[in-house]
Amino acid sequence: MFALKRPISLVIVLFWFSFWMLNALDKILARKDLGSFRWWGNDRIEKFTMYFDRLSIDAAHVYPILMFAGIVEFAVALPFLYAGYHLAKGKPGAARLADLAIALSIVIFLGFAIFDVIVGDRAELLEHSTYVGVLLISFLAIAAEMFFNHLRRLTQEENVEA
Repeated sequence: MFALKRPISLVIVLFWFSFWMLNALDKILARKDLGSFRWWGNDRIEKFTMYFDRLSIDAAHVYPILMFAGIVEFAVALPFLYAGYHLAKGKPGAARLADLAIALSIVIFLGFAIFDVIVGDRAELLEHSTYVGVLLISFLAIAAEMFFNHLRRLTQEENVEA
C-alpha cells in the first residue's frame, strides 16, 4: 500500500484536515442541541460578543461572522483532504497540495492574529502564533520525509547496480 511509504505526511495532512473540520463545525454548531448531544465547543459566542462590544459593533453580527469563519475553515480543510487522497493513492502532487494547504492555513492564522491584536486578546494571539509554528514544523516534516525517501530510493538503486 502506497500510504505506508509516506506515513508521516499522511498523518500530518489528516491531522490538519481534522483540525480545520472540527474548528469549522465548532463555529457552525456552537451551542447547538443536536438531539443525542449538545455541541458545546469553545466559548466563541461569548468571546466574540465581548470583542464586538469593545469595537462598538452590534452583537447581532457575531453568529454570521462565526458562520463565515467556519466556512473559510471548511474550505482550508479541503486541500488537506485532497492531499491525503493523493498520498494514499500514490498520485503525484501530494506534497504540492500539502504545501498549498499549509500556506493557506498560515494565512488564516495570520488573519486571526491580526484580529487578536485589534481586540487585545493576547492569549488567543499566542495560541494562533503557536499554530503557525506547528504548521511550519509540519511543512519541514513532510519535506524531510520526502527527502529521506528519495535518499532511500537512491541507496537501493546503488545497491542493485553493485
